[in-house]
Amino acid sequence: MDKVVFLDRDGTLNYDKSGYIDNPEDFTLFLNSAKAIQSLNELNYKVVIITNQSGIARGYFDLADVTKIHTKMITELSNQNAIVDDILISPYHPQGVVEPYNIAHEDRKPGIGLLKKYYKINNFKISQSYVIGDKISDIELGHNFNLKTILVLTGEGEKTFLNRKNYRVRPHFVVKDIWEAVKVIKLINK
Repeated sequence: MDKVVFLDRDGTLNYDKSGYIDNPEDFTLFLNSAKAIQSLNELNYKVVIITNQSGIARGYFDLADVTKIHTKMITELSNQNAIVDDILISPYHPQGVVEPYNIAHEDRKPGIGLLKKYYKINNFKISQSYVIGDKISDIELGHNFNLKTILVLTGEGEKTFLNRKNYRVRPHFVVKDIWEAVKVIKLINK
């Protein structure tokens, strides 16, 4: 059985200036993202990106646009010897305008639909797996599937941390960025 680190995309791995990235030219990885993923690869973790992309439901962009962005991301990461094993996308949002994505759906974080599907195929070690993200939906996703959670203070992470009293769940760890998150995982694995 594999160990998995589920990584949020926007605000965790890359800059998220507008809230919706619809063009590969607007996609920029954080400086330490490739280094962090490469370290996870060396620790024998599968690395899986799990991302809500409600811009599809809202009609801001389509799945082909997201695929172009992910192609750029995978290329840039692999050029730095960082391997992503899979990408899980939720295109849903109940306030969307594009059918069939304009519904509430368990695949949308913090719902666990994508994790259930991934687990059914891959049967990973839940007790040794993590979710890393910058939003409370990432932390709730991990909590809802009994995974360890790490909140990064990049993206919306600082705002999430400052509002922590308003949330029903708390992350297991809070760190500066994706590289610091991987350092925590390394320490736990010693």
